[in-house]
Amino acid sequence: MRRYVFLIFILTLTNLTFSQPWRMEERQLKRIEEYKKVKLIESLDLSEEESVKFFSIYNEHQKKVRSLQKERNDVIDQISKMTKDESRFSEKRFFELENRLTEIDQELFKNRKEFYNNVRNAISPYKFAKFIVFEREFYRDLNNLIMRRRMQRE
Repeated sequence: MRRYVFLIFILTLTNLTFSQPWRMEERQLKRIEEYKKVKLIESLDLSEEESVKFFSIYNEHQKKVRSLQKERNDVIDQISKMTKDESRFSEKRFFELENRLTEIDQELFKNRKEFYNNVRNAISPYKFAKFIVFEREFYRDLNNLIMRRRMQRE
């Protein structure tokens, strides 16, 4: 049960990180991703062979997550348009979109579970445990940094 709660937490955190109302430039996202990869290699002390295995799995997972998050955001944008004017609101269309949103969330969860299984086979259990902790700390630190920068601008 704790495992599922943790996975839901990670999905929510990922969703919050990638679906902020502000949009980071592609260049900024790329820099963050590269920095994360360097820190992962250092933190997990990955050998060259482990790095190749791990990042082939990781990159594929990230590609799927980005695709699903984009679709999820598109669905929410459609719902948002529907809620701008109650006279144009369609319950039928809303329930279709809501169902698709639920399907996407389930796909994200399934993808995360598959990713964890693949990573578990690519690196030692100890390094896998370190990876789980690393991800939480990385996104926590990233969110704190973003919040500090926002406050400095205001």
